[in-house]
Order: sequence, then structure tokens, then C-alpha cells
Amino acid sequence: MLRRGYIQVYTGDGKGKTTAALGLAIRALGAGLRVAFLQFFKPPSSSEVNILKSFSPQLFCANFHTRGFVRGKPSPKLIKEIQEGFHLFEYLLKTKAYDVYILDEFTYALIWQILDLEKFVHLLKEKPKSAEIVITGRDAPQALLEIADLVTEMKAIKHYFEKGVKARCGIEK
Repeated sequence: MLRRGYIQVYTGDGKGKTTAALGLAIRALGAGLRVAFLQFFKPPSSSEVNILKSFSPQLFCANFHTRGFVRGKPSPKLIKEIQEGFHLFEYLLKTKAYDVYILDEFTYALIWQILDLEKFVHLLKEKPKSAEIVITGRDAPQALLEIADLVTEMKAIKHYFEKGVKARCGIEK
């Protein structure tokens, strides 16, 4: 258990937000910490999900999306899945079941107003002192950036996607 946990945000338009969060999860597991990895808006077929499940029970992995990337308005089914994932996070945080909580691709739930930003910020302010919370995703809202203890912006400078390279298994998915 951590004596003091902080709030970290990995945001920006560059590649590496989830990868950074996964690296932190592995480091935490190596130190004997318990990790909850909750992934939003990504299908459960990503390669990272396959390996994360092998770390159970020290790592709990849950996914709240069943199909490909969201284009346009999220469906009512997806909205319900995201809200259920958030309620699970609230429950796990309240019970202090884990030391590190990773909310991967979570910022979309806030910027698309699927979840209430003010309620989420309040929850972060009231989090258990020992809980480390990592939030990833593009366009993190200003209120989230202000409450965070650490903010890292991934900036896209050059990417081979621009040359038509598709997401590759084991590298991007």
C-alpha cells in the first residue's frame, strides 16, 4: 500500500498514453501493489488486455466497450457500458480494493459528457489518501488538469499512420 497516492493524467494527441499507463502498472505490480486497469472506449481485443489478465489477482482488468473506435455520437449501449464502468471504479475506490487505479481512455467520457465532470473531480478530491489514480486520453478537461498532481502531454510530431500504416498487433493494438 502506498502511504500517499497522487493523480496522474496522460493526455495529448501523441501515441503513448496507454503505453505509459501500462508501464506504470507493471512497475506497481513489481513492487507488490494491487492494480485495477479499467479501459474505456477500446475493444477488449487489444493485446495489452491479453497479458494484463495473466497478472490476476494482483491486477484486475475490465473493459467497457465491445467494438472498434467510436466515430460520431456514442450509442446508448456504449453510454450505459461507460457509466457501468465508472460505477465499478467508484465502488473499487470506496472499498480500497487496489492501490493503483488506471482509467484508460477515460477523458472521452468527460468531454463527451457521458459522465459529469464536476462529480468526477469531487470524487478525485475525496479519494483515499493512499490511492494512486492514472487517467489517460486526449483533450483532458481543464478541471481535471488542475486537480492532477502530474500531467504529461504526449505530442504527435511524426507518425507512420500518416503514410497509411495500419495499427499493428503487438505495437499499436
